Amino acid sequence: MKKKKKILIADDEPEIVDIVKKMLEERYEVITAYDGEECLKKAKKEKPDLILLDILMPKLDGWETLKKLKEDEELKDIPVSMLTALPLTPEDTKNKPIDKIENYIVKPFRKEVLLKKIEDIFEREEEAKRIYEQLKKEVGEETAEEYLRLVKAINRHRRLIGVIIDSAAEEFKQSVRNLILSQKRLIETMKKRAEEIEKLLKERKKEK
Repeated sequence: MKKKKKILIADDEPEIVDIVKKMLEERYEVITAYDGEECLKKAKKEKPDLILLDILMPKLDGWETLKKLKEDEELKDIPVSMLTALPLTPEDTKNKPIDKIENYIVKPFRKEVLLKKIEDIFEREEEAKRIYEQLKKEVGEETAEEYLRLVKAINRHRRLIGVIIDSAAEEFKQSVRNLILSQKRLIETMKKRAEEIEKLLKERKKEK
């Protein structure tokens, strides 16, 4: 039997934690925390596969908690999705490490939406790891590491673009479009390099 993936929910509202836990516990092992400090402790102890992190929390807010997670060598590779009561505006994310999150989820949300967002993270991550292992074996660790970094960045940017488009108010649409075009160009550059690495892997396999 396949081992259940582990998800840590960190939110200072017990009713939200309870709702999210009920939505997820059939498919995943769920761990709970009620502030930023507890989230960091539980993450260290449990090493979850994903963290759902509320932005507004006591002791350490979500952004500060995220910063500390990404600075920790043991925890920095754990994907993080932010939970927020309102769609984030450019002002909300100014000087915030938004490039470090996988996506954000606006409360309240339906179970199907939450599961879909989580499954997307896990499926793409597993695919990237599978190709990473093949590259490491066939081409070398340095190229494999480059590939993994590229694919993680591509997936993160794609998700964030989707979230921004879905949540942008009408007055932000034009500036959002400009941002999206810029991001898409960046993604295409990274995607091209990732495809070059994948092609290299196929060529190595053919040589055998």
